Amino acid sequence: MSRSSRPFSKEVTVSDIAAWTGAEVVIPQGCVHTAASLVSGVAPVQGSGAGDLTFVTSGSYEKFLPDSGATAIIVGPAHAKVPAKGLLLVHKNPYWAYAVAASRLVEIPKPAEMISSRAFVDPTATIGKGVVIYPGAYIGPGAEIGDGTEIRANVVIEYGCKIGRNCLIHAGSVIGADGFGFAPGPGGIAKVPQVGNVIIEDEVEIGACSTVDRAAFDATVIKRGAKLDSHVHVGHNCVVGESAMICGMSAMAGSSSLGKGAILAGHSGVPNQVEVGPGVVVAAFSVMTKSHLPPGQYAGVPAVPVADWRKQQVLLRKLPELEKRLREVEKKQGS
Repeated sequence: MSRSSRPFSKEVTVSDIAAWTGAEVVIPQGCVHTAASLVSGVAPVQGSGAGDLTFVTSGSYEKFLPDSGATAIIVGPAHAKVPAKGLLLVHKNPYWAYAVAASRLVEIPKPAEMISSRAFVDPTATIGKGVVIYPGAYIGPGAEIGDGTEIRANVVIEYGCKIGRNCLIHAGSVIGADGFGFAPGPGGIAKVPQVGNVIIEDEVEIGACSTVDRAAFDATVIKRGAKLDSHVHVGHNCVVGESAMICGMSAMAGSSSLGKGAILAGHSGVPNQVEVGPGVVVAAFSVMTKSHLPPGQYAGVPAVPVADWRKQQVLLRKLPELEKRLREVEKKQGS
């Protein structure tokens, strides 16, 4: 048995996978499999066996194709003629095609109880059809959970917060804690009441141990299809756009926003009230300080277009030599 998730997978044909993804089935010379061959698991290309589905998206993994034992391999057009023992499923976006296929092939086990007896659900909360709530979860007064949503262990959904349909919130995340609102004054630091809520729209996924703070007024909003990694913080009154992505250890300060399809890479940040535009990608360890910049990749602190950032890095490495040359010039001029 290969290193696959076969214990929780169902058996399908290669033609089924092609239909799901729109991939073209290519049979390499000498391949013993057909479109009717069965697939029942997923595995990495270098560790796959008969009955497995795998994928290759980059040239660095191409070397594993000829010896891969997988029954079906999803590849891009550039790898459509590479020798392989398994069937090739050719798609212009192989990683997306693999995600679609694996999501339908692999069945993640569900808990014995749809709503665990060890979870707390306030009587005034509204729970939709097919909702799964794991042990240790807390659903506060007036909260709403949409149909088909899954709330994993020890998640907290505070009072009045609304979660849409078919969302997934991983273990330990907190939705609706008070935003960081404090006003320093002569008598000390006064707390600003956070009287808004959090609205999470349909098909949002939030990783483990992430926090989305409730708004000071109105709502903190995570729009449809957005994906948040583990250890992400979204401050009060933020708006995360449709299909936006926030990678681990990133944070959005209060009243900032992320446009449709924008991406915050790992350890990146957005300060108060900055509006990151649609299609903007903020590189890892970068801070976006300007609003409404056009789509593209930005890097650095403060973030600038990635081409400019690369030039800056080259100049930084040259600074010691430039300083040495400048001192020599100054010395000659002073003599």
